[in-house]
Amino acid sequence: MHTDRFVVFKFEGEWLVTYSDRRQTAFATREDAERSAFDAADVLASSGHAVSVLIIPDDADDSAGAVMGSRGSSRQTNLN
Repeated sequence: MHTDRFVVFKFEGEWLVTYSDRRQTAFATREDAERSAFDAADVLASSGHAVSVLIIPDDADDSAGAVMGSRGSSRQTNLN
């Protein structure tokens, strides 16, 4: 089964969300980027597709490591 993946990461001062290695959307904060990725993943999961969200923390964050969430669904959606 194919899994659609959302990746959240910081690049040049912006938080980006990449969907299926094709589309990038920029956000000012990590929280906004995470919310967008998880909301979009929920929509995809609710339609029966396999979805994962990978969050790559910024070195300046207090995070201990990357956080990964998986959900069982996938449908293409707007990240906004």
